[in-house]
Amino acid sequence: MRRPSVTFYRRLSQGVFFLLLVYGGVLFSLPPLLLKGKFESSLLPQLSAPKGLPSTTTFQPGQILWAADDPPVFDTYPPAAVCRFNPRGGLFKACIVHMLSENLTWRTSVRYLLPHFLVFSALAFFVGRAWCGWACPLGTVGDVLTWLRRRLGMSYVATGPSLRRALRSTSYGVLASTLGLSWLIGTAAFAPYQCALFLPYCQTCPGRLLCPLFGGTMPGWRDFSSKIAGLFTVTGWAVLGLFLAAFFVGRRLWCHVCPIGLVTSWFNRGCGVTVRKTDASACNRCSSCADACPMGLTHVREEKEKKVLNDPKCIFCLRCVEQCPRDGCLNVRFFGAAVTKSSFKPLATGGEKQVTG
Repeated sequence: MRRPSVTFYRRLSQGVFFLLLVYGGVLFSLPPLLLKGKFESSLLPQLSAPKGLPSTTTFQPGQILWAADDPPVFDTYPPAAVCRFNPRGGLFKACIVHMLSENLTWRTSVRYLLPHFLVFSALAFFVGRAWCGWACPLGTVGDVLTWLRRRLGMSYVATGPSLRRALRSTSYGVLASTLGLSWLIGTAAFAPYQCALFLPYCQTCPGRLLCPLFGGTMPGWRDFSSKIAGLFTVTGWAVLGLFLAAFFVGRRLWCHVCPIGLVTSWFNRGCGVTVRKTDASACNRCSSCADACPMGLTHVREEKEKKVLNDPKCIFCLRCVEQCPRDGCLNVRFFGAAVTKSSFKPLATGGEKQVTG
């Protein structure tokens, strides 16, 4: 009997995490499962807005930052695109960009933030950016769109080195501007703009528009109550369009831009998961790994000396190992323990049509 492929287990993981991260607030409130709220803030300090400062609970239905006031099961922030705007609360509170952004505005003390940073860092060091490849709800939505593109027989644009560098620079720019603006509106001079500019990335993130839909409620689709609100409304529509188009034009292009994935990528080198080239002489540069990589990476094929191939842009989908036709050329370890390795297989025929550019 043939063993299930790595991709099978990854799809299974994506489905389970999608249910937990998006619908965790519902699932954990149903008997005989653990009661929702049982663990809320039991170990970590609750991060909340000081009196007089904005938070998502102060916005009304129809406004961009309106969020149903349902608490998460665990009041902390994992290394994935976990959206604060889940209509019934998710398994976790929000993403790391949300946490950094609002707490820069609130000027939260480091002693309250540190436990949450430690939890995030521990989870990120555990599996690195595998959170993006195996758990992230937005990545899962993107993979469904990619599957649809393939079913329609549409070609994709290759992600060359120059484009990857440009997209990663864009990601740094988005993160820096988000955190800089969040800090700025916490100053007295910009206090009048706090409500309008609060959580600037969340106001344009596709998760804010998609997650409420998954929960059966309407997000704040349009808000033209002010020029700033109107600008964020239009920008949010544009970013959602870019998000959807990114998975039809390329392969996981959005993941190169995502600031949440950017922060998690800093933990790829040194995390528990390692992709290794056991025997470089066994590699014949057939490019099966590069062709299979949804992030468009080619370093696995090109590396001749280093054994550990962890790259900040890698999402650990392990398609390179799965598609490598050379016995034991590539292998995956988890804190030193063998997980899987490449094995001889007939090269796949057909596949996707690539448009270079």
